[in-house]
Amino acid sequence: MQIIIKTIKRGISFTVQDYQTALLYRNGAYKATLSSGKYRFWKNGYTVMILDKREQQLVVQGQEVLTADHVVLKVSALATYCVVDALTLTRAIAEPYALLYADLQLALREVVSASTAEDFLSQKNLQDEKLTILMTERCKHLGVEFHRVALRDVMLPGELKRSFMSALQQRQEAHASLEKARAETATLRTLANAAKLMRDNPELLQLRYLDTLNNLRDSKNTSLVLGLTDSDKLKHATV
Repeated sequence: MQIIIKTIKRGISFTVQDYQTALLYRNGAYKATLSSGKYRFWKNGYTVMILDKREQQLVVQGQEVLTADHVVLKVSALATYCVVDALTLTRAIAEPYALLYADLQLALREVVSASTAEDFLSQKNLQDEKLTILMTERCKHLGVEFHRVALRDVMLPGELKRSFMSALQQRQEAHASLEKARAETATLRTLANAAKLMRDNPELLQLRYLDTLNNLRDSKNTSLVLGLTDSDKLKHATV
């Protein structure tokens, strides 16, 4: 966050852009907030403090933080904010960027330390929401509005990374085994239903038998041995 301070010389003009907020002081006393436009003063003692109203970014680089289960995570965060009350901000904070950076560091540590490593990693969107709420509450009296605060990078220790990869692989294998078991169960259930249907309706078995013979009729190099003597109804079956 950049704050430009200009001492206005008598008769020299200056311009306030439409994306800026300008605070006018004379002899150290606040006089007015200037809108965008061109200004010239004919007396000495004026000072203008200019702040940018556009959305700005605040980045906290990798911080090593302990989780609730004492795992060290290296995390970084990105925040977007804008100045909504320049007078309040300049009166409350001597170095706005430094204080906002420190507040984001503290919020990041608070969120990470409140969760176990597994919960923290599996609920990233929830952590972003918590960070945004914390920063909004901490800075609402400073004339700054936070639009979004989000985790940018999360790095795991080497051993923990290998453990997570192993656990992920095991979960994937377990899921595949479960799907296979479900498919086999569905197949067995279908076969059981078919067996029951044929047991209750013997003529269906005979029709299926004849259908199989019909399908094999035109097959080449196929030998088929049929035991028809036990079925009077099939003795005269023709193919």
